Amino acid sequence: MHVVIAGGSGFVGGYFAKMLIEQRHQVTVLTHSDIAVINARLEKHHGLSGKVNLISYDDYNGEGDVLFNFAGESFGAKAITTRRLNLLLSSRLDIINKFKSLITLPPIYVQASAVAIYDDKGNGEIDENSPTNGDNEIAELTRKLEAAAQELNERFNFKHFYIARFGIVLHRNGGFIKKSAFTPPFTILHAENKVPFIELHDTLNALMLMTEGTLPSGPVNLVSPQSATLKELLACCFKHSKLPPIPIMTGFLKLGDRRMILLKADQDVKPNVLLQHGFKFYTPDISKVD
Repeated sequence: MHVVIAGGSGFVGGYFAKMLIEQRHQVTVLTHSDIAVINARLEKHHGLSGKVNLISYDDYNGEGDVLFNFAGESFGAKAITTRRLNLLLSSRLDIINKFKSLITLPPIYVQASAVAIYDDKGNGEIDENSPTNGDNEIAELTRKLEAAAQELNERFNFKHFYIARFGIVLHRNGGFIKKSAFTPPFTILHAENKVPFIELHDTLNALMLMTEGTLPSGPVNLVSPQSATLKELLACCFKHSKLPPIPIMTGFLKLGDRRMILLKADQDVKPNVLLQHGFKFYTPDISKVD
C-alpha cells in the first residue's frame, strides 16, 4: 500500500511513517520545508533516512492509496495568541486548497481534527454523533477546518473519508508529556474537569484501521475510553519528576494563551466508532500511561 502523509515529520506523523515502513508499506511525506532538513529529522528520531519518499507539495500529483493530512502549524509548539490562531487555521486551509487544485487524490482521505469542536461545559458523555457546538476560538477554528475538508470530499467523492478528532496524544518521547519536561512540576487545585487523551500507540493502531478502510466514513474520536481529569493528566506528565508538584490556582494560567482552553475544558469524549468495530485499547486509562 502507498500511504501519503502531509505533515509526516511531526510528532504523530513521524511515528506513523515508521510503523508503516515496518509493515512494508510505501510511504511518501509531503513537506514545505527543505527536504534535507526533514530527512535528517526523520533519521534522528525514527531511523528513516532513505526509507521514505520526501517531496514538496508543489511536486505532488495526487498519487497513492491513502492520504493522511496532519499538516499545519503545531498547536503545542508556542503560545496561541490571536495572531498565531490565524496562522494555525491558514496553514491548514492552505494545504487543503492545494489538494483541491489537483486532478485526482487517493481514494481514502483522513483529515486530522480535534475534539475541541465539541461542547466543553461538562454536559455528559460525547460521541461522534454529538453536536459540534463548542463555543471557543479553537472550536471555531476546528469547524472551519472540517468544513474545508468536507468540501474536498464533495470535489473528489472519496471511497472512504475520515475526520480524525484527536484528544491530547501522550507519549514519553514527544507531544504534551515531553513539553511538560521543560516546566517545573505543578498541579492545579480543584482540577476535576475531564480531558480527553489517547496514548500514541493506540493512536497509530487506530490510524492503521483507516488505511484499510474498515471503519465507516465520517468522524472518528481518537481518545481513550476513559477521560482523565486534568489533575490526573498533570500527575502523569510529571510522574518521573524528582521534585514535588507545585499547587496553583486556575487563575494563574495564562489567559492570553488559547492552549489553556484545551486544559480548562470539561469533555467526557468516547471513542464509540472504534469500540463498535472491535478496536482494542492497550492504554484505556491514564494510569496505564508509562
